[in-house]
Amino acid sequence: MEKAHIPQIVEIENSTFKMPWTERAFRAELVLQVSRNFVALDPQGNVLGYLVTRLEDLAVHILNIAVRSDVRRCGIGSALMRKAFEVAKKTGAEILYLEVRASNLNAINLYRKFGFSALRRVENYYAPDGEAAIIMVASVP
Repeated sequence: MEKAHIPQIVEIENSTFKMPWTERAFRAELVLQVSRNFVALDPQGNVLGYLVTRLEDLAVHILNIAVRSDVRRCGIGSALMRKAFEVAKKTGAEILYLEVRASNLNAINLYRKFGFSALRRVENYYAPDGEAAIIMVASVP
C-alpha cells in the first residue's frame, strides 16, 4: 500500500462499511513500524482490495480488509487473507485475530474458511449503532 492508493481505498471503505476509516487513518498506518498494509491491484493499477494489519507481540491483528463490491467473490479477499498468514509466518506470530460485525456473515464465512474460530462476542462494540462484534482467532500453521 502506498499513499497514491489511499483515495481509491477510501472510496472502497466508504461504500463497504457503516463506520468507515478516514483517509487520515490509512495515512497513519503507512508510517507505523508495526503496521503491514497491502493492496490488490488490477493490471491498470486500480485498487481492488486492501488489507491493514499490525504486529502485536506474537500476533497479527487484522484491522481492516475489504474488496471493491464489483469484484467480490473473485478470490481477492482470499488472496488478501493468504497475505495476512504470510505476514504472520514471516514475523514469527503464532496467531492472527480480528473483529467482525456479528451480522457480516459473508466475512465470517471467509474467515472460517481460513481456520478462524469465534473466541467471544462483544456486545455494543460498534458505535454508534451498538452492534456486537465477534472476536475471531486463527493459529498460524
